[in-house]
Amino acid sequence: MSLATASDAPIERGVYMEKVLINWDRNPVSIHHSSKDVIDACLLYLRNQHMVRKRSISMPDRERGGYLAFIYQVFDPQWVISWDERRLSEEE
Repeated sequence: MSLATASDAPIERGVYMEKVLINWDRNPVSIHHSSKDVIDACLLYLRNQHMVRKRSISMPDRERGGYLAFIYQVFDPQWVISWDERRLSEEE
């Protein structure tokens, strides 16, 4: 499966249908997805709707592949889960 960003070739539809993963086992907490666009959209949502500003930029995940971002402040995981469920329901 090939990955691409908005400036590259179109991303296969299946890439967007994956769930965003939250890794609570590390400090700081990280979010993971195979698409950089999905990570960026999630970070934008957290910033605009919940004032989550202490975070990294999205970056390649060298361990698992795909992309990740670190979140350096306390946040409710339900925010990401509900955003992701809405995103996935809109993709169908």
